[in-house]
Amino acid sequence: MESKSAASPGETDPQEKSRDEPSLARRLFEKLPRPDFRVPRLPRRRTFLVLLALGAALLLWLAGRSSFETVQPGFLGVCVNRLTGSLAALPPGTHFRPPALFEIHAVRVSDQLLSGEAGQFQIATKEGVIARVAVQARWAIDARRILAKWAALPADPARELVAPVLFASFRAAAPRYEVTRLVSEKREELALAASADARARLAESGILLKEVLIGDLLLPPEFEKGRLAMVDEVQSTERMDVTLKRKAKEVEETRLTAEAGKAKQVQEAEAAAAQRVIAARAEADAMKHVLALKEKQIRQKRLEAEAERETRIERARAEADALRIQSLAEAERRKSMADAEAYAIRATSLAQFEGLEREAELVSAHPLIIPKTFADRLSDRVQVILAPSIGGEAFTGEIVKRVVNGQTAVEEPADGPPRQARTARAARGASRAN
Repeated sequence: MESKSAASPGETDPQEKSRDEPSLARRLFEKLPRPDFRVPRLPRRRTFLVLLALGAALLLWLAGRSSFETVQPGFLGVCVNRLTGSLAALPPGTHFRPPALFEIHAVRVSDQLLSGEAGQFQIATKEGVIARVAVQARWAIDARRILAKWAALPADPARELVAPVLFASFRAAAPRYEVTRLVSEKREELALAASADARARLAESGILLKEVLIGDLLLPPEFEKGRLAMVDEVQSTERMDVTLKRKAKEVEETRLTAEAGKAKQVQEAEAAAAQRVIAARAEADAMKHVLALKEKQIRQKRLEAEAERETRIERARAEADALRIQSLAEAERRKSMADAEAYAIRATSLAQFEGLEREAELVSAHPLIIPKTFADRLSDRVQVILAPSIGGEAFTGEIVKRVVNGQTAVEEPADGPPRQARTARAARGASRAN
């Protein structure tokens, strides 16, 4: 072991060699420029005083912070002097009370409600029935007497003081009431009686009982069944009474309805008779006026008939005069028309006679007009040319032959005399006019 651990004098230990060699960080730090700055050294006494002052300030700050006590709204602080044992009431807010000299207890002085399991207890009624009552009580600690009664208050006043006092008050007041009336109408009265007794007892301990209400009132199952059966019987009896009263009212209503119908019929008969009498009287009175009116109507009709007869006579006379005048006018008109027709006939005959004379003279002067006129009357499309070499009968025969053969025109020679053509056209025009 010693031979292994010992090294030769010419050899170096690798651990010692690594310790002697500087590290890379150290070498870099040595290469950095170093400013010429020296930290001034304070005397040890001054340093100790500064540290002592800082510690004292910290202790004072912690002591001052713990010396400020806050009382929440709805609470009242009971301050106990540790040296003298005296008590003081602190209102809601922040107060400077060093804990080394004072001890502060926060007490709730606002309204509190006693309910739930703490407000349920059993009572015995006048009949000895055990019923379970659920009570809701609103109470508070009297802030004016808290210093005098604070030492006697328990840690939980609701369960240790308020609930037992209420239980004792209800147990003392309940035997004065019957269970049936207690269930139906005496519940509020029981609550008022018990709360008055409990309020007086709790006031001695510095507690104000403000209101007590009874919530549920639970009866034993057997009594509850009997009570329900009795209630059903009472209800059935009441229903029977109501039914009988309703039947009696229905009978009375039927009787009154019958009497009302009878009275109504009598009144209707009397009214009908009175109406008939009034109608007869009115008819008799009306007949007097009707007779006079009928006489007036008869006289009026007679006068109207006479007037109508006179009117018809006058109309007949007027019609006769009108017919006579119309016949005279018709005769005059016919005479005038006959004269006009005779004159027209005479004028026409005279004109025809004169035309015949002119035609006779024309035919005598020009004998060729006769066949020309005949050919014109045969067809409007036939063109006739008078030629001097053809006589009247020969021309007529030629025209007839051509018409029979289907020819529609007769060619006129160019060397014909124009005077004869003009004479034929004039004769044709005169014949058409006639």
